[in-house]
Formats: sequence, structure tokens, C-alpha cells
Amino acid sequence: MFSFSQEYHFDYKCYDNETQLKGAYKGNKRTNIIYFNSQNKNLIAYDYSFSQKPTRIFWLYDYASNNFFSYSINNDSKFSSLNFINKIPIKIYPDEKKIERIDVEMLSENIFLVKAFPSQKSKKSNLELKIVIERSDFPMPRIRFMDFTPNIHYKIYDALLSKLDSPKYRLVDVITDNRNGVIMRDNFSKCEKINLKFVADEKAK
Repeated sequence: MFSFSQEYHFDYKCYDNETQLKGAYKGNKRTNIIYFNSQNKNLIAYDYSFSQKPTRIFWLYDYASNNFFSYSINNDSKFSSLNFINKIPIKIYPDEKKIERIDVEMLSENIFLVKAFPSQKSKKSNLELKIVIERSDFPMPRIRFMDFTPNIHYKIYDALLSKLDSPKYRLVDVITDNRNGVIMRDNFSKCEKINLKFVADEKAK
């Protein structure tokens, strides 16, 4: 029997209230929980609800060690119920969309329109986001909230942050138009300061 354990610390959790505004599943809602360390951008975890499963799924990304952990967790999101599934290296997947240019427009204070384009000369966007932000005491966590690769998320974050006077903001509300008939809303307005120490366990025969 081989066992591995690593302790991680999270000091914030935010609730992602996700709603499909347009598309085949219009009106569908779910609440996900994001855990992060405000002082360690390499650590983030996602507690996902899937209606077809009796339990939730907990995913932990440690970008410093390039490890991904997955667990099942009960519907009350109690860490005492965590059941290890697997640990694998973080994989780099091809982007679902080609994005070579991103334009950011400030609509009003703390509200931005972000448009992504497949080439520098494109006139038609292939992804649009209306983003509401607010000031925070720590640099913006790069939460994954779209069904796209981290690379696409990073491009969006980099473009948005380049227009801000400081990295110390956080997402509050995002409406994402995938330009394929699907529009999603992610509301992150409920965030809590916590002091959670989580031990990532791996046990395998």
C-alpha cells in the first residue's frame, strides 16, 4: 500500500450561481463552490454539483506541482466525506476556440465588455463577456467559469487586468455569450473568508 498526503490551505470560498440564459438548457441552474488561497495563485479547487449524480465532485488543482486531484464529496460539501478518485498531472488541452485578439471596453464604473476574435483582422467576435468587478484586498483569482481551457481563461483575464489600475479586484458577475447560441451567467457575489486546511490524500495499492 502506497499513500501520499499534502496539506493545502484555503482562505476564501466563493459561490458560483450558474444559470443558462439561452440555449438548449435555458433556465437550468446549479451552484458550484470555488476555494482559493488569496496569497497563492497556484492553488484553486472546485466543488461542483451535477444533477445526475448523488454526490458532488471536488477538483483540486495544484499548479505549482502540476497535480490534479479528484474526489467525490457529499451534497453538504463536508470535507469529512471526501472520497479519493484519482491524481494525475495537469493536462494541457487544445483550445476550443482560436483567439488572437481581445478588445476590452469599459461600459461604466466596474463594468466591462470583453470581445474575443479569431484573428487580428476579424470583425466578428467568437466570444463575448459582460463582466462586473469590485475591488478586493488581494489579486484577482483566475477562476475557471467557462467550458473552455485554462489558456482561454488566462487570455480573458490578462486582457481585462490590462485595463485596470490594480490587480486587486474580483469577479462579481459574468454573462458569457459563446456566440454559438448559448449564453451563461455566473454570479460570484457571495464570497466568504474562511480558514480551511485540507489534506489531499492519495491511496493506491
